[in-house]
Amino acid sequence: QSNMDGGRLFLASKAVERWIGVGTGKVAVVVSRKPWRTVALSVFVCALLSLGWLRFYDEQRVEKLYTPQHTRAFRDRRWVEDNFDDQDSEVTVMLNRENDDTNLLSWGALEEAFDIYDRVRRIRDGDDASMVTNCAEVYWTDVAYPARQAPHQTCQKSGVLAYWHWDRDAFLKDMNNDNTSIVDIINQPEKNPPPDCCNPNTRHVRIADVAAKLSYDDEGRVVGAGALKFSFYLATDLRQKYRFDPDIIALEKRFDKTLRRARFRYFQNAKPLTTFGLDKNYDWSSEYDRTFILFAIVIIVAYAYLALWNSRLGEKSRASLGLGAVLCVAVSTAAGFGLGLATGLTFSPSTSVCVFLILGIGLDDSFVIAGAVDEPFDADQEWYDPSRSALANDARRVIEAVESVEEVSARRVVNTLRSSGPSIAVTSVTDFVAFLAGSITRIPDIAAFCRFCAISVMIDFAMQLTFFVALLTLDQRRRLRKKVTTMMKQKNGDEAAEIEDDVAKQKTTPDIHDGDAKKDVELVAKVKPPACDDSKNADVEDVDLRELEEELKKDDHPVVYDDKDHAFWRVHYPKYLLSVPGKLFVLSVSAVVLALAVVGCVRFDVDMENDWAQVDAGPYKYAVRAWQFNEDHFSDAESFWVGLYTKHPDYFAGKEDMERLIDGYGDLGFVYKQSLEGNWYDQHQRWLSETNTAVRNSEEWTDSLRTFLSTTSGEGFRDKISFENNVVVGAEIDTRFKVVDTTILTHARRMRSARREVRKLAGSLGTVIVYADTFVWLESFLVIARETAYSMFIAVSTVLVVLLLLLGDVAAAFLVALCVADVCICVFGCLYWYNDAINFITAFFIVIAVGLSADAPAHLCRAFLDSRAET
Repeated sequence: QSNMDGGRLFLASKAVERWIGVGTGKVAVVVSRKPWRTVALSVFVCALLSLGWLRFYDEQRVEKLYTPQHTRAFRDRRWVEDNFDDQDSEVTVMLNRENDDTNLLSWGALEEAFDIYDRVRRIRDGDDASMVTNCAEVYWTDVAYPARQAPHQTCQKSGVLAYWHWDRDAFLKDMNNDNTSIVDIINQPEKNPPPDCCNPNTRHVRIADVAAKLSYDDEGRVVGAGALKFSFYLATDLRQKYRFDPDIIALEKRFDKTLRRARFRYFQNAKPLTTFGLDKNYDWSSEYDRTFILFAIVIIVAYAYLALWNSRLGEKSRASLGLGAVLCVAVSTAAGFGLGLATGLTFSPSTSVCVFLILGIGLDDSFVIAGAVDEPFDADQEWYDPSRSALANDARRVIEAVESVEEVSARRVVNTLRSSGPSIAVTSVTDFVAFLAGSITRIPDIAAFCRFCAISVMIDFAMQLTFFVALLTLDQRRRLRKKVTTMMKQKNGDEAAEIEDDVAKQKTTPDIHDGDAKKDVELVAKVKPPACDDSKNADVEDVDLRELEEELKKDDHPVVYDDKDHAFWRVHYPKYLLSVPGKLFVLSVSAVVLALAVVGCVRFDVDMENDWAQVDAGPYKYAVRAWQFNEDHFSDAESFWVGLYTKHPDYFAGKEDMERLIDGYGDLGFVYKQSLEGNWYDQHQRWLSETNTAVRNSEEWTDSLRTFLSTTSGEGFRDKISFENNVVVGAEIDTRFKVVDTTILTHARRMRSARREVRKLAGSLGTVIVYADTFVWLESFLVIARETAYSMFIAVSTVLVVLLLLLGDVAAAFLVALCVADVCICVFGCLYWYNDAINFITAFFIVIAVGLSADAPAHLCRAFLDSRAET
């Protein structure tokens, strides 16, 4: 304090602490007088705030939770959905052989495969008739994708049956022909190549892409297969966003149900793979995890009960108060979530983790208050016996009829709040500001999580000062009555019954001071303020810093704790920790852990695998097994569809630019160039050449395009062109990106690279868009690591500033902020050593680390600064 600035900062913080102590003490005066009314009023207010749950909606759309809402992908998506209404939902079924000796490339197995194909085609019939009526177009399409090499044919499905053009009659003709061999048909398709829209390597069926577990003869020809794959495309006019259209979901559900019920001769149970099944598996796993969440809450409740329970302490045991602490936090959290929902915050499965965080913070505050209630606040009074506990001294005051049970309990509760109020205020404000700072992130779900936590923390702080203090008052009255009875029995066993009657009469007395203003004044006068408080000047504005400084320099009575159960933490632990070997051990281990964490922070990766959010359990485990089977055996998982869109183009004037765009885009290393073959633009140019149609301007070119789309060759491309007032406003070319040995972050960088390249190639075409639904998800991976680090930095910096104001000591505030940063770095870095990665799940742990890591060092530093004991 020799430094003027540091001294003034310290004194200013003490003035703030004094103001908080006086304020919490005044609240405690009111609460301790009318505890039952306080409980009722607190619950009523929280019930009003909980009405916000009426607006509850469990948001599960990835693009609404984990993707910044103003990204390029969102803008592209809105334009695509406005101009291209139809989307295709892919459904797949895989068939594994019944046993290792079964060859699925046999006439019998393939005939049964045709039965499965016919069963899929019939899914739209029967009970689904009303559903078809309610929607403009719901059907298993025959023209979803035109064959690129033969535009007049259809290519809506992929599978080994394409070798017979999905025609059962053609298949039966070959099967009944003794001179026809399946091996010859499959290995010599050049004569009549069947089209395949789903193969990224070629526009024709390849046996390696539609069959797995292949066996070969000496000549290298495929002669057997142990698994088959069939893909179908469900085209529908979307009424809602993709993947959430009710008609798509209904048909996918029927698809799964139909195939899973089927029984086969040559195949094991079918393995249907749909978005519906994977989504339901995720939902079920979330519900299943909630069982563990409830179990964890039970453990927390049991801990809160046992932490304040001790059968050897008799009247000092406060187990019921532990349950009251849990109830206080639960009511606060419900009110906080209700207020958050009322203000428009989005609830998601991730935000439910907030309950654990608030339980940890709230119970910490409750334990701080409960731990301070037995401090010897009256140690400087003449009547105080230092050989007795604080509770015993209070009981003696009641026995001697100096004060009533209610008066003594109220005085102790008020002093407790004056002592512990600043401590819980420091941690609550620090947590609130840290979460508020973390809510500035652009990731919607993390921002909502932080705001829910910030609101709940402040409501919990208010409930601690009212609801929990009221419960503490009632519990203190109970303990004091029990202690009075015990002491009287020890003093005079013959008069025990009479004393119990007197105490029972006090117990039946209603809340004190109701309508008695004179006793209210007497109670407040008997409340002893802390030693550093000037009771004549309760307002901080009237505090003289010099007087406060002199007061702080005075020796205070040492605090004597009578709880021997905590002797280890108060005596032995500090002794061992602060010894030279103890300090060397702690500092060396901390240095090693921090060094490893820094290495992990440097080497971390950003990734998210599909199976991380799926479980091989529950009623929808079939979807996970089908997905894994597809990953293990079929190459279709090595690519995904991406649309190349031209926006408001002039194709006549930009003919050369369009051709350069298609060629340049196909030359990108991560694009399957074959996927651009047979696109609508090339087919239109081919049609113009074959029909000798002359085009002299842009209007004639547009007219020729309309004519082309009305022909057999062009009708399959109708959903790829968007017109408005006879003008082309957009067009789409389907392409495929490679997915071989790549991470999510690699996909995101390829997305950004493709956008950059098409901007260079666009020329006179204007705006060119590269878009896939996956891009909405990938966009967020470009910012997740940066947003997490940025939020962590802002939160730590904010904690430092707040603690400077509340603690008034630069070194202490810096130490707390350093501890918070250290914990965050360790959590961040350990992801690498756990072979994990940064994603939307792990980012929450870093946010939680900020909230939990500030409490303990803040309490320790404040206790150190307030302590004036000899060292």
